[in-house]
Amino acid sequence: MRRSLPGSIAVYRDYAGERVLFGQDIHGPFLPEFGADLAAWRRSMNMLLGLEADILCEGHFGVYRTKTRVREYIESYLEQYA
Repeated sequence: MRRSLPGSIAVYRDYAGERVLFGQDIHGPFLPEFGADLAAWRRSMNMLLGLEADILCEGHFGVYRTKTRVREYIESYLEQYA
């Protein structure tokens, strides 16, 4: 398990030769009242990238398949909040 924001988690599981990542708040929200910390979030996103997941089940925006699409999805938010 990896934390992305206070109160949020990302979980992965290796299943049938693929790594499946479940991450709900990869995209934020980054609200002060939620205790958002962009520096901690960036570190968490880099840890998630290091997992090299084959499938991302993103709780709000659907399922992304292939390592390339998972990486692109996470990196797009890193770029957006750079």
